[in-house]
Amino acid sequence: MKRLIYIIFALLPFVAQAQSSGRGPEKGQLMLADPYVLEADGWYYIYGTHAEDGIVVYRSRDMRTWSDRCGNAKNGLALHKDDVWGERWFWAPEVYRVGDRYIMTYSAEEHICYAESDSPCGPFVQREKRPYLPDEKGIDSSFFIDDDGTPYIFWVRFTHGNVIWVAEMSRDLREVKLETARRLIDVEEGTWEYRMGRVAEGPAVIKHKGKYYLTYSCNDYQSQDYAVGVATADNVLGPYERHPDNPILHRHAGYVGTGHHTILPTRKGLYMVYHAHYNGEKIHPRQTLIAPIKFVRDRKQGKRAYRLEVSEKLIIPKVGE
Repeated sequence: MKRLIYIIFALLPFVAQAQSSGRGPEKGQLMLADPYVLEADGWYYIYGTHAEDGIVVYRSRDMRTWSDRCGNAKNGLALHKDDVWGERWFWAPEVYRVGDRYIMTYSAEEHICYAESDSPCGPFVQREKRPYLPDEKGIDSSFFIDDDGTPYIFWVRFTHGNVIWVAEMSRDLREVKLETARRLIDVEEGTWEYRMGRVAEGPAVIKHKGKYYLTYSCNDYQSQDYAVGVATADNVLGPYERHPDNPILHRHAGYVGTGHHTILPTRKGLYMVYHAHYNGEKIHPRQTLIAPIKFVRDRKQGKRAYRLEVSEKLIIPKVGE
């Protein structure tokens, strides 16, 4: 009996590790890829890649417990394909409040698009059913509005693999000023970025102490080494310099395939919202995870330098509890 008790206690650390390593999914866990969270009017709204016919949305007061779908479009979606251009591959949505309306940017049929609504729950519709750039493919669009009100779009163009670009936008966010486009992040061979596929994607930008932090994911999303890096610049249009401690999110807290994130500022601090494989073998559906993140002094890079640090503590969102 004593030997049995000893074995049980000896195995406890391994059991705990297995439970935290994404081997689920446990009942009720939130399963969204490419997640994005909007905070509005006391609610958090989360959007992501999941539905074949559009974009889903859930809402929460605390980022831990989420409602079932709360979309106002067809089939309980925030955006349904009947209201927009495209028939399939609705990926990587992000939603922004601009005045009294909400703008969603997303990918459909490997083209970047946008749609509008007067509610975070939709329905998001297009006045004119078309992608931003009809003549070229692209995915993973993300807006950044600078302190002077100038909007920019970061997105992925298929130029020798998946490459991150930036361009200025019109003030109403309806047009990309393609003449301002600049190429920012190509995969660096021989580094963590090139373990599976020539892929740099999922860009997100945050500004801190006058410097721009471009966070991005590299490797094929199917790779267990899908991970997040950061590059910094003094100008929103670049050039961006990679941080020597990259990646900042890799096999995080026991999970694999960790990436395609967003950074959410709240009154309680910053959070990184990302997806992971829910076990080491099966990729789909991808699991949504949330981790605190903060800027910390980076003495190695200079007296006024900062770096982003992701906490090992996790919020594991649940649905309908």
